[in-house]
Amino acid sequence: MFQFNRRSSLKLLGGAALSASALPALSLPAAAQTDLVVPNSLQNFKRGTIHSMHPENRSFTIIWESLGRVKMKAADLVTNFASLKPGQIVDVHWYDYMDFLIAPKTPASVARAAQMKKTNARLEGIPGAQERIILWEMDGMTTKVDKAANTIFLINASGGEPDKPSPDSGEVIQLPQVVTAAGKAALAALGPGQQIVTVWSRQTAIKVTIIR
Repeated sequence: MFQFNRRSSLKLLGGAALSASALPALSLPAAAQTDLVVPNSLQNFKRGTIHSMHPENRSFTIIWESLGRVKMKAADLVTNFASLKPGQIVDVHWYDYMDFLIAPKTPASVARAAQMKKTNARLEGIPGAQERIILWEMDGMTTKVDKAANTIFLINASGGEPDKPSPDSGEVIQLPQVVTAAGKAALAALGPGQQIVTVWSRQTAIKVTIIR
């Protein structure tokens, strides 16, 4: 079952999609940027316990008391990836999710999402990183928009985070928290029953220090 950290998955109860012409004109976070960047403001440092390793995808799952179980990509800067093992307590320096696109689903926005995923993003001010930060897409019909918490719930239509099983069609997904100013402006124009396309960066570790 497809799951994000800090979100729940619900079953489809019903609802009809609105036509594209009924949607408000939403802003496109980072759409105008040719150089897609995940800023330093999304850096995090935290100690946790490795739950499982996924060397085929160069990723791992870690458990934090405050965040629960989180799966993240290890960037090429994590030079000790081969030494990481389940059960180890580690300090992790990582970048959180970032919204790059929230818009009505149209041929133009779908094309923009495809271009973003082809380009991927880079981390701000991190020298020596050769690997781009993976961008992923999720589209569907909104079922709930929590403007106070800056979150969107939608009925999955396609896409999903890399290295995870695809969610079932008709499953309601809580997306990561919207963090950009443009994304929040787009969120403010949303309501239930709207078809949207979204693009996000993946949670990515750049340093993992083994404590014991």
